[in-house]
Amino acid sequence: MNNNSLVIHNAIRKIALGRSMERINMSPDGMSGIGTARMIHGYVSKIHDDPSDEEFSDYGGTVDVGEYPDETASTEPVIHKGVLLSAATNSEGGFLIVPTLFSDVTIFMDAATRYAYVVNFSHVDIIRLDARKEAVIGVTEIDELDAESDSAPDYDELEPTGNAASTKYTAGSVTTSVKNDKEKEATTVIEAESITHTVDKSTVTQTADKVVQKVNSTTIAVADNKVTLGDEQATEPLVLGNELAQLMLDFLTECSKIMTPTLMGTMQPLNFPNFISLTSRIQKFLSKTCYTK
Repeated sequence: MNNNSLVIHNAIRKIALGRSMERINMSPDGMSGIGTARMIHGYVSKIHDDPSDEEFSDYGGTVDVGEYPDETASTEPVIHKGVLLSAATNSEGGFLIVPTLFSDVTIFMDAATRYAYVVNFSHVDIIRLDARKEAVIGVTEIDELDAESDSAPDYDELEPTGNAASTKYTAGSVTTSVKNDKEKEATTVIEAESITHTVDKSTVTQTADKVVQKVNSTTIAVADNKVTLGDEQATEPLVLGNELAQLMLDFLTECSKIMTPTLMGTMQPLNFPNFISLTSRIQKFLSKTCYTK
């Protein structure tokens, strides 16, 4: 290859590969596959998520990525169309991350197939994980690593502190658990027909027709047209406070009218003033915060 051809050849490579050519030239000898793939830093120029867009039929579920000027030798903006968001040919199912428009991304391009994939994100709008059997997201705290000691346990040998939180998703339930180093635990289990919260000896269970809160042996249950206190099977009815207050007022008023015949004529009971005192105390036993119907 003469000098002119070599110059033209290198110029074409520079235009096509941009800074990737520098990376290829800097790679150690014997690196398999050098030149068959390219890593590009750029930004999201368009998200193909609008079915009414004329490009949606060709690029739906992908994004367009523009190269930064220092990544390419081209004088014109370089836009990579239809960059895939996961190692699949569409955005249905599996693991999916949708970046924010104009956010920074890094894409990997396979020179053989011309497929490009987003492999790094600066900002995202959607993260979706759709598993077939089970998905678990959690944090387990472990002891700190002693980086100053050669004989100290490695990361895989460090003991858990007891503080941990996790959420497990299955097709039938979602279970969230939080534990601490005092052996206390709070859990929430969500199923299609019930939700159960448990904190130590306290439990709240909600179904379509009932909510039951229990602390040890004390229970409050709420169902349609029925509320029970103390025990879910309680049968003793509560009283209506205003009705009871009026009944007591009427009763004491009638008692105060009692007349007793004596040698000196008909007289009121000796404890008549007590009835008046009791009457003034009736309103005090009515709650100012709790009501029933």
